[in-house]
Amino acid sequence: MLLSLVYHHEGCPPLQSPPHALLGCHSRLVRARAAKHGGSYEPNTVSYNAGPFVIVTDIVSSILQVSHGGDYVPSHGPSTPSQVSHGGDYVPSHVPSTPGQVRIPDKHRYPYSHTPAERCLRLSQQPTHPANYGITEPRSPGPGPSHPHELFAESKQRPIWDNISALRHPVQYFSTPTGIPANKDSFSRKSPKEFPMNLKAWTHILGPQKLHVRWWYTHHIKLPGWKYESEQTFRHRDFAGRVREGPMEDRYLHHLDGRLRKLIVACSDDLFEGPDNTTWRRTYVRMVSPLKVRIATWVIDFSYDPKSWEDWWIMLLRALPAAFAMSFLFYTTANERWQFNNWYAPVPYQYYGDAKTWSNHLENRIGTSLLARNNDVYRLLKPRHLCFLREPYDDELHGVDVRSVADWEATDGVDAPLSYLFVAYSTEHFSHESLEDKAALHVIAETAARAAKIPAYWIAVSCMRDPNELESDVEAKEYPQVYRISDVLRGAQAMIIAVGQPKSSSAKVSTDKLLSQWGSRMWTFPEVLLSPGQTIAVYTRGRDLRAPLRISKNQFAGRVWNDSDATESRQLVDHYLGNLGLSRLELAVTALKCLYNRHTTEYLAGDQAYALMGLLRLRPQVDQTDTPFQAFARLSLANDSDKLLERYLCTLPVSMTQPWYTMDDAYNSRLWDIDPYCQIAAICDKDTVILDGARGASIRWKSFFPVGFETGPSIKRQLAVLAMQNNGTVFSMGIVLCSFGRVVPILALFGVLLLLLAIWIWLQSPRLIRTTYGGKLTDVQAALFGFEGYINAPAVERSIFGGCFDRFGWSANGSPLSRSIVNEHGERFGVDPTKDPAVRELVERAKHAKPGDMRVFTLVDTYNMELTMFEAVRPPLCVFLGASEGGMQRAIACSYDWTTQTMYRETVLRMPTPSLNRMERVSRFRIGIQRAEMPSRPVVGVTV
Repeated sequence: MLLSLVYHHEGCPPLQSPPHALLGCHSRLVRARAAKHGGSYEPNTVSYNAGPFVIVTDIVSSILQVSHGGDYVPSHGPSTPSQVSHGGDYVPSHVPSTPGQVRIPDKHRYPYSHTPAERCLRLSQQPTHPANYGITEPRSPGPGPSHPHELFAESKQRPIWDNISALRHPVQYFSTPTGIPANKDSFSRKSPKEFPMNLKAWTHILGPQKLHVRWWYTHHIKLPGWKYESEQTFRHRDFAGRVREGPMEDRYLHHLDGRLRKLIVACSDDLFEGPDNTTWRRTYVRMVSPLKVRIATWVIDFSYDPKSWEDWWIMLLRALPAAFAMSFLFYTTANERWQFNNWYAPVPYQYYGDAKTWSNHLENRIGTSLLARNNDVYRLLKPRHLCFLREPYDDELHGVDVRSVADWEATDGVDAPLSYLFVAYSTEHFSHESLEDKAALHVIAETAARAAKIPAYWIAVSCMRDPNELESDVEAKEYPQVYRISDVLRGAQAMIIAVGQPKSSSAKVSTDKLLSQWGSRMWTFPEVLLSPGQTIAVYTRGRDLRAPLRISKNQFAGRVWNDSDATESRQLVDHYLGNLGLSRLELAVTALKCLYNRHTTEYLAGDQAYALMGLLRLRPQVDQTDTPFQAFARLSLANDSDKLLERYLCTLPVSMTQPWYTMDDAYNSRLWDIDPYCQIAAICDKDTVILDGARGASIRWKSFFPVGFETGPSIKRQLAVLAMQNNGTVFSMGIVLCSFGRVVPILALFGVLLLLLAIWIWLQSPRLIRTTYGGKLTDVQAALFGFEGYINAPAVERSIFGGCFDRFGWSANGSPLSRSIVNEHGERFGVDPTKDPAVRELVERAKHAKPGDMRVFTLVDTYNMELTMFEAVRPPLCVFLGASEGGMQRAIACSYDWTTQTMYRETVLRMPTPSLNRMERVSRFRIGIQRAEMPSRPVVGVTV
C-alpha cells in the first residue's frame, strides 16, 4: 500500500499497469536547458536587510557577463574578454535530444524461459513468430520518455511464457524436468534414430550455379556476391615477417604457414544454392572420410528403419559387394590426419603495431609515458578558495568574502582548523547567466552555513576562480579541477543541496520533483555518495530556509532516484555508509552503470569515466583524445579492479547494438562469475586492447579433413576386422574348392564350409562393422571446423568419420541457441536446436541475411565431439579461451581484420574445460569489442 501511495504521489500509473507504463513514468520529469557557469561569482553586492533583499548590479557588467568567467566580481565592474568565454561547468547542462527507441531486428531476438515451469510451458505450446518479442535497446544518456537501459515488451498479443519472462534476460535452455511431460513433437525423451541429411557434395558441379574451380585443390567455390567499396590498398605483415599488399577483402591466417589467404566458407546445400549475399567465398560440404570406411558403413548407413525386414534385406544385399571391395581396400594405408601433436590448430599471429597506453611504463613512447600512465595517488587536500562568512558567529546574514585558503591560513586562520560547508546545486535551477539566481544561491548557502555553525562554504559558482582550473590544474600536475571536486567534498564538514523553481517552468514544482531533477544529473550522483554524515539538508528557494528538508542518505534511492536506478544506487549508498560493502569489481561496474543512467552535457568524451575517477583511489591522467571506452579502460588498468576488462571481454552482449558500458551477459552471468586467466597488456585506438596469455585455436572453414582417432586394443575388434578383410577371399576360395569337388570330393566339403562361413560373416556384416568402427575413442585429433547454416549431427559425423556411430552430439549449453533435455533418469543431453521452432525460424531467416546482418554458423569440435550452433555477423576465424565460468571455459570467437591486425569479438561460446589441454597460449594480440561494418555493394551480374 505504501509503495502504491508513493507511485501515486510521483504521478506514476498504478502498480498493476503494464511494465512499459511503469518503466516510462519518469518521462514526466521537467527538463530545462542550463547554461555554463563560471566559478568566481562574488556575492558582496547583495544587500541583506530585514525584508526581501535587493540585488545591486551594474547593467553594463551584467550584459558582458552573460556567460561569465571564473572570477566575476559584480562590484568590480566589467570583466575582461577572456573571462567572458571562460566557464566552470561542474554541473554541465544538457540539451534535450529527441527521444527515440532503437528497435532490435528480429534476427537478434532469442526466445525467453527461465524456470522449469516456464520451460515446460514453453515446450507444450506452439510459439508465435519471434517478431512478437519487442525490446527497446539502450539509448544514449539524455532526457526522454525511456530510461537509458530499460527493456520492455510491446503490448502485443503474446503467449503466456512471453508475458512471464519478457522483462528478464533473453537466454533460454530447454530442459524438461523429470515428471513433467514435454511436447513430444519438439523434444522426446526417447528420441528415435536420427538419420543423416543427404548432402549433395560433388553433385553441385552438375547444378546451374556458376562455380569457380581451384584445380590444384579440386575445390568448387562461388565467388562473393558483394564486394567492399573501398579501393584502398592495405598492407599486412604476418608472423614470419612476410609483407602482403592488396585491396580490402575477407582473408584469414592459414594455420599451417601463417600466410594471408582468401576466406572460403563451407555452407549447407540450401545456402550454397541460394542467393550470393556474402563478401566471402562459399563452397559446399564434402565427404572427406576414407573410402574404405565409407564402403564399410555403406551397408548400414541409409535412411531407413533398420528394424524392419525390408531394411535387413537391403543391408544383406549391400554387404556382398562391400565385402569384396573391402578385401582390396583394407590393404591401403590409413589416410587419417594427425597434426600438431594432436592439439588444436594454432593461431599464427604476431602483432607489430604500437599501443596508445602500455601497462608497463617502459614500453610507452618517450615523451608520452607520463601522460599515458600517470597513476599518482594525488588528492586535493584542501580547496583553493572558500566563501568566508562575515561575522561567522552571528545568525544574521552579513555576506561573505571569497578568499584564498592560503591567504586565510596565513592571517585569520593561524592555528585554526579549516572547516567548510559544501553546497551542491544544479544550473538547471540556478542559472549562472542570472545574477538573481546566483544571489539567491548565496543566500541559501550562507543561511545553511550559519545554521550549521560553519565559518565558510564552498560553492562552484564562486570558488573556481582561476580560468586554468577548468582546463588544467598546474599545481596538481595538470589534473582538471572539475574532475577533482570529489576531493573538495571529501574534506567538507557537511553538504547541503540547494534546489529552486526553474524559470522555464510556470507551474509550481514540489521539492521532491526538484530533487528528482537535481538527482538526474550525472555530476550530482558522486556528491551524495561522498557527502559526510548520515543525512543531507535540502534547501528550497522561496521556502522557509530556517526549516530545511532533511533526508537520510539511505532514502535517496527510493525518493530521488526511484525513476532511474534505485536498486543499484541504493547498493552504492550502503557501500559508502559502511552498511554493505561492495567488492572493487562490483563498485566499478555498478557506479559506471549509474553514471551512464544520468544526463550530462559532454565536456569530454570520457566524462562518465572521469566522474567515476572521483570514487576510486588511483587516477590516471585525463586525456582529451580518449574515447569513453579508452578512458574507462585506462582507469580500470590504473586501479585494482579485479581484471574488470578481462572479464568484460569474455561476456557475450545480449544484442549486437548493446553499448559497452552496460556489460550485460547473454548467458545471464555477472562479471564476478567469470574468472579470467589472461591479461590486458595495453590499450589501443578504435576501442581495442592488447590481450596476452589466452589459449587460442584456429577454425577451419574451407572443408573438413579426415580426423585421426584411436579406439584402443580389443580382441573382438581385431577378429571383426580380420573377418571382414578376408571374407571375400574366403568366399572365392569356397567357390574354387567346390569346383574341384568332382576330382577330389573332400575339397567340395571344405568348399561348402568356406561358403557357409562367408555367408555367416556376410549376414553378420552390419554388426561387425559397428564393432570395428564403433567403440569409445581413446585418442582423437583435436580440430575445430566451421560451416555456415545448419546440418544435423549424423551428416557431419558421416562426412568426417564415414558413418554414424553416435559419437557427435549437440552442445547442451555452448551458446544461447543450444537446447537440452533431461530424460527420465535425470540425465541431461544436448538436442538439435532446430527442434525448437524459434531457432528453426531463425535459421530460415538467416538464409536471406545481407552483409552486416546476423547469420547462423555451426562449430564442430572433434576433441569434445560436440556441435554448437551460434549467431554472428561474420565467421569467426579463431577462438580464444580467456576465462572459466560455471564449470566451462569462455571462448571468445573472433574474426580477423587483417588491415589493422585486429581480432574482433563476433560471439562468445562456452567450451568444456578439457579443451584447455589441447590449446597453446597466444602471445599479445590486438582484440576489439565491436567491428565497424565496411561499406559494400552487390557485384554486378550476381543474383542477391
